[in-house]
Amino acid sequence: MAIRPFRSIFVPRLYHARGVTRHDFHSATCNSFQDHNRRTAEYLAHIGKEKFYVRTDLMPRNEAWVAPEFENSTLTDRYNQIAAMVKEKTGRAMQTKDRERVNKKTGNVTVVRGSTPLKEGVVVIKDDTTLEQLRRFCEVCKQRWGITALQIFIHRDEGHYGVPGETATWKPNLHAHIVWDWMNHDTGKSCKLDDKAMSDMQTLLAECLDMERGTSKEQTGKEHLERADFIIAKQKQEAEQAKAEKEAAEADRDAAIRETDNARTEHEKLQIGNEEKQRRSAELDSEIAEKEERAREVDRENTDSIKSGIANFFGKGKYAAIEQANKKLKAENEHIFHQRAVGVPHSHRAMRQPLSAARWSRRKTASRS
Repeated sequence: MAIRPFRSIFVPRLYHARGVTRHDFHSATCNSFQDHNRRTAEYLAHIGKEKFYVRTDLMPRNEAWVAPEFENSTLTDRYNQIAAMVKEKTGRAMQTKDRERVNKKTGNVTVVRGSTPLKEGVVVIKDDTTLEQLRRFCEVCKQRWGITALQIFIHRDEGHYGVPGETATWKPNLHAHIVWDWMNHDTGKSCKLDDKAMSDMQTLLAECLDMERGTSKEQTGKEHLERADFIIAKQKQEAEQAKAEKEAAEADRDAAIRETDNARTEHEKLQIGNEEKQRRSAELDSEIAEKEERAREVDRENTDSIKSGIANFFGKGKYAAIEQANKKLKAENEHIFHQRAVGVPHSHRAMRQPLSAARWSRRKTASRS
């Protein structure tokens, strides 16, 4: 499945005799790029830790290929060989410096670039891109435009961390470097590739690597950024994207908190309502139990009354005893009334005599005083 590269697929770098001139004319030594491509110890030690973009644990995944005729040579050796070849083929020394050409009629100044016999292209790749695919691309380039690949370096150890030190946030910068001999060794002149040829080269590369062709700068209007500038721009873009994602995440979090608070408030309301219902239910249960107990007491009293009535009917039970006591008292009352009717008994008269003597004695004592 094709993927869209995040930058131009093929970006040539221009090498000069004692340095490397890029499109923005920043210079660096040839060996610095070779050290970068080969990951030499000196190169790794030279990178500041705060700007370290190479993961040494991923370096074993890197791959390299060198043309058989270039195995025992350096870029400086190759450059000197090309300079000698140009002198032999053209009779002139290879022009390495830029020079100005003035149109005598118009006065316009044209800059004539110096000879760039060695160039480097940076290729965006996929994780499964192979050396064989890149070598196939180089072979077709040689057939169509006469340029010769000298070295291929696949780098799978470069990238940057979204969060410094957290491996899970590592974002790889998968790419390959291709070093070219840009000279026609039959004529001693450099190979001429115009903008269309360079655009066709990018299309060819996309086909060879099974990738989607990037949009050309003629359509986007964007200029190519050098590696450092591109990294800065990319990191700035990702930082802005991360900020936007963070703000969106915070907004989602705040919305979730509000929803949680609303749900908690509703739950508390329901809980209070349930507690009130439970309290009222307990009151009703107590009231029902009290009324049921009262009903049982009434039933017991009624039952006792019924039982007593039945017992009284048969001469038994509490009411029967009361009835007998009433009868006895009635009989005694009748006896007392009978005695009153026939006179006071002798015993009563005997009781009255001492009382009269006592009264007489008190009266007598009172008169004497």
